[in-house]
Amino acid sequence: MADYEEETASKKLAGFIEKNKKVFIAILIVLVCCLIGYIVFASVAKSNKAKNLQALDEISYELTSKSSDLEDAEVETRIATAMEKAIPLTKKGGIAGARANMFCAELAFRQEKYEDSANYWKEAAAKAKKTYIAPIAYFNLAVCYENLGNVDSALENYKLAADNKEFVMKTHAKFSYARILETKGDFTAAAEAYKDLTDNFPSDSWANLAKSRLISLKNEGKIE
Repeated sequence: MADYEEETASKKLAGFIEKNKKVFIAILIVLVCCLIGYIVFASVAKSNKAKNLQALDEISYELTSKSSDLEDAEVETRIATAMEKAIPLTKKGGIAGARANMFCAELAFRQEKYEDSANYWKEAAAKAKKTYIAPIAYFNLAVCYENLGNVDSALENYKLAADNKEFVMKTHAKFSYARILETKGDFTAAAEAYKDLTDNFPSDSWANLAKSRLISLKNEGKIE
């Protein structure tokens, strides 16, 4: 019985396929075209990424090559040229765009253009949210905001960097977060942040600084 039902089902399926052969062929052609399109797109995207990263490496090399004996004016000229060439790359997506924004952010910071640097760091974080770049960008963005006197935004970004488990400068970010809280006069919250650092990273150098700040806050009567 089972063999008969299986044979009947097979004949029905074969008949259905034969009857609708043109439809199946059309679908197959569409699927093959989609696959080819994806492969081409992925190949082009990979090629473009490599080209953009290579272009950025070349810009960086031109900036730093044989630069140790340059006069300040020559250095500034090189920076201006590097920025001019790198800015178009900041519009690119993915890791290439993120790295280009990091590159421009560092150059802008060197020139004490903290607002420009902050904007580049912000873009770098946005383009690479799920990579190691994001916490680096948050930390440096916080530094820029500190230089601009925007302590609330600095606090927010130090926290973002500190909360990232993969960030290698996590303890530095945690200390900076606590320091900003102390600067704002929120001594209780600052003490809690310092204590979190000392409890979870007791042997770290930033934890040692946090201990000294806790002692100072107690001696000054700002916390119990």
